[in-house]
Amino acid sequence: MTSAHPQTVLSARGIVVGYGKGDPILDGLSLDVLPGELTAIVGPNACGKSTLLRALARVLRVRGGVVELDGRAVSTMNQKALARRLGLLAQSSRAPADILVEELVARGRYPHQPPLRQWSERDEHAVERAMEDAGVSSLVGRRVGELSGGQRQRVWIAMALAQETDILLLDEPTTYLDLNHQLEVLRVAQRLHRGGTTVVAVLHDLHLAFRYATHVVFMKDGSIVAQGRPSQVVNPDVINRVFGVPCRIIDDPVTSTPIVIPTS
Repeated sequence: MTSAHPQTVLSARGIVVGYGKGDPILDGLSLDVLPGELTAIVGPNACGKSTLLRALARVLRVRGGVVELDGRAVSTMNQKALARRLGLLAQSSRAPADILVEELVARGRYPHQPPLRQWSERDEHAVERAMEDAGVSSLVGRRVGELSGGQRQRVWIAMALAQETDILLLDEPTTYLDLNHQLEVLRVAQRLHRGGTTVVAVLHDLHLAFRYATHVVFMKDGSIVAQGRPSQVVNPDVINRVFGVPCRIIDDPVTSTPIVIPTS
């Protein structure tokens, strides 16, 4: 499939990131987000996965090092210009309970709205397509406060899709979702990747991460332990080092991607 976006390069160079005045969560971490790939970041709880995503999106300021987009420090970029290139679905997004679903999704079009331009047909189509892809078209007219946790999560995903960025960062996008909706979300991420969008997702389900990702990054204690294509980098040693779980690795009988089988 022909790429729909230029191959934007996002990278972290020796970044130091933390919360408040405490010790940094990430201390000198470097990462190149591979353009056009679907990257899964995996690792134990509190290892810095979400912190890394928030730093890449400039939600968290870096104490040291630099995050660059196409060689330019994101700290120097206009917020609206950055939002046209890079989208983030945060782990704990909030919205007014009485806002309509379609109104929340439409907020994803904000970076594309010049001060004097009215809502356009392109904006309308982008919102409709995003809602269809996220499986929330049937929720039009509903208020966000009336929805289940899983429904709200898919509405937030639709808002991120409506933003139409060439890089999309997803922080635990399958949280609160049942298996069917988890698969729907990851299939959306897969379609975006195949269309040329660079997708980075923090995931906890290793089976699904290895099935859908084209590149996987293993993190532990604020550092990157290993990274590469799942078929090349997933092995018992890496799983044990990262998660402390002895295991065997077998092939998924459907996709031939790795499955982790704990042995104790």
